[in-house]
Amino acid sequence: MTPIDLQNRAQYLSLALFSQKVVSALMEYVDESKSARLETSLQEALASLQHSKRPSPSQKKVAAFASYEQLRTLEEIWSTKGRNRAIRMMKAVLRAPKDPKTKKTANDLIGLFSNLQNQALWNFEQPKPVSRKVVQRLCQQG
Repeated sequence: MTPIDLQNRAQYLSLALFSQKVVSALMEYVDESKSARLETSLQEALASLQHSKRPSPSQKKVAAFASYEQLRTLEEIWSTKGRNRAIRMMKAVLRAPKDPKTKKTANDLIGLFSNLQNQALWNFEQPKPVSRKVVQRLCQQG
């Protein structure tokens, strides 16, 4: 394996770690009613998902979805509709963390980010050639 291959594959691990951080914060909130890390984690995830090619000067560099490998994994696991749903769910949790109904939404988000984490780990372990369809969709997003 070349250093470039390893560097590219490390992007999958970075996305898995990012997803795990979000899942951990959500689990603390759902299971233990702790919200200390919730806002930071969800804000970072929102910024990453809403990231555009031209971030504002005040916007810090986003943690995920900045590399081809990470975008590819996102495309494999979440459709545009699914991504928009996740964004709405995160905003709902951030808006009303004290509302008991919000824990159900947070629990659903745990499942979404766990799936993303699992796909990132799978892609790290089992890299596969990129399909033409995935490349076209990723190029259209830019």
